[in-house]
Amino acid sequence: MTRHRLTSAAGFTLIEVLITVTIVGVLLSMSLLVLPGAIAAAKADSGSSQLSALLRTAREQAVTERRNVEVRFQAPDAIEAWREDIDANGAQIGQTLVQQVFIGERMELRRFIELPDTPDGFSAGATAVEFTGAAPWSFTSEGTLVDANGDVVNGTVFLGRPFEPLSARAVTLFGPTALLREWQWNGRAWTE
Repeated sequence: MTRHRLTSAAGFTLIEVLITVTIVGVLLSMSLLVLPGAIAAAKADSGSSQLSALLRTAREQAVTERRNVEVRFQAPDAIEAWREDIDANGAQIGQTLVQQVFIGERMELRRFIELPDTPDGFSAGATAVEFTGAAPWSFTSEGTLVDANGDVVNGTVFLGRPFEPLSARAVTLFGPTALLREWQWNGRAWTE
């Protein structure tokens, strides 16, 4: 009669299981602490992305259609693009709303006065929409941003959620080329 030797099946000890469960628990609790901040930052970033997209679209439309496109900022959370309509003689006969965006996630046109200006330095005041010239501001058929007098302007549009300075975002616009830069406040400084 032959004897078969029984070998033990490989398995986990109770200590190994407890260590694994503890590590998973620590990682889960750490992610629960970080996740709300990451979600809030992503929501704030979406507001500045919406603003940038509207500005880019308005500029492209002005160049493509060879018509001025005016950009309007309607507090608390709306941005509009209006195309100038012209008659056969080139005279302006009205405007048509071509795009309207409502910033979501409780973001609104907001300037936190305790925060400094962006590194571009286009804002001298304390309002949410700061351009170097008088409104209305329009993209021309050449792609530049001009004020009511036809002078090229630079500016900054600030966004944020009420009472949440860490949600502060800004979009700066360099008028001659319509270069856009998106900024976010990290608690100490503006970063791209």
